[in-house]
Amino acid sequence: MTVTASPTTALPRDAGEPRKKPLWRRAGRVSAWAMCVLVVVLGVAFFAPRLPIAPVQDVLGMTALFVPWLTGFLLVCVLGAAVTAVMAWRSGRRALFGAGVLAGLLAALMVVVPWAAAARTAEVSWSDYFASPAAATPTSTETYTTVDGQDLKIDLYRPRALAASKPALLYVHGGSWNSGTRADSAPWLRWMADQGIAVFSIDYRLAPPPRWQDAVGDVKCALGWIRAKAGKYGIAPSNVSIAGDSAGGQLSMIAAYTVDDARFPPSCQVPEVPVRSVMGWYAPTDLPRLLDENGLPGMAATVASDYLGGNIDTHHDRYEASSPAAHVRPGLPPTLLVQGDRDHMIPATQAADLAARLDAVGVPATAATIPWAEHNFTGQWGTWGSQIMRPHVQRFLQERVIKG
Repeated sequence: MTVTASPTTALPRDAGEPRKKPLWRRAGRVSAWAMCVLVVVLGVAFFAPRLPIAPVQDVLGMTALFVPWLTGFLLVCVLGAAVTAVMAWRSGRRALFGAGVLAGLLAALMVVVPWAAAARTAEVSWSDYFASPAAATPTSTETYTTVDGQDLKIDLYRPRALAASKPALLYVHGGSWNSGTRADSAPWLRWMADQGIAVFSIDYRLAPPPRWQDAVGDVKCALGWIRAKAGKYGIAPSNVSIAGDSAGGQLSMIAAYTVDDARFPPSCQVPEVPVRSVMGWYAPTDLPRLLDENGLPGMAATVASDYLGGNIDTHHDRYEASSPAAHVRPGLPPTLLVQGDRDHMIPATQAADLAARLDAVGVPATAATIPWAEHNFTGQWGTWGSQIMRPHVQRFLQERVIKG
């Protein structure tokens, strides 16, 4: 018997067996979900009010700090979310469609709301937002003192043409009293120098161990060093001002407000002399209230404890002494305070409250509140906050520093 082979025929697919999707489609769907979830998390953190549950608030606050740095990413996410929503609608994936719509809306709001608030406040430019600052390097670097075996350096940003009043300004970097470098704000230092001011930026001793007196002492030592070198740099020893951001702003104000205070002596042998003016950019001004109203309660308590040597219950006197608001009195130097109203690190009321106290005793003081600005907004040269702030700083420098 002859058997004839027949061609092999494919078995029909079981009607109940799901069709396997191509790998690229599955990867695309996972990526779309990941983008949507990330944007929603960022949106919740950015727009959420302060919550009374410290661990949750720490997470929200830390997440919100990153949002202003992600504007370019968020613009891409607006487009990505729109594409996701359209594709999900066509394929009948209603959950992904909803996520795409929500993510697109939140991404757009995180871009548009700060821009709209800034545009109502001042002239702002999208091209400037994404512009990079010019390269900024110090003219020279020296050691202004050696303490505890550590050489503390000072950078000079020499102006192209020094103003007739021969002004100088000492800048103190931020970093929660435990980090940061004297080069952190180099573009701003060069920009201020270009106004006609000799700008100096310093190292100081960082916590831990507790540096609540040491750091202030280093700042006062640097002020004395600048005055002693006035002839070398062609500056007027009577026209020295001080400024700083965040923790550096607090140090600047304490140094300016505590001349001849035995609790805060200079860390080197120099005389103390009042400064011409002081600026604090998003700086803590009332440390006890800072802990009560902070948007990062866990972080604030930790960095304050490291800097001050313990918590507020055991060292309330140190928290009070390290608060510029506790040193308000007539005769203090004119003060400019700049504060973002969405700052999760420093309560937005701190600048305005200190300015009101200073004004009440006859000290010229201005508080500039920047809408939707987060902590350390000056770290981005072109942000809306930086664009709004520059005219305030320029006007203050012209009136209180350059005019002499």
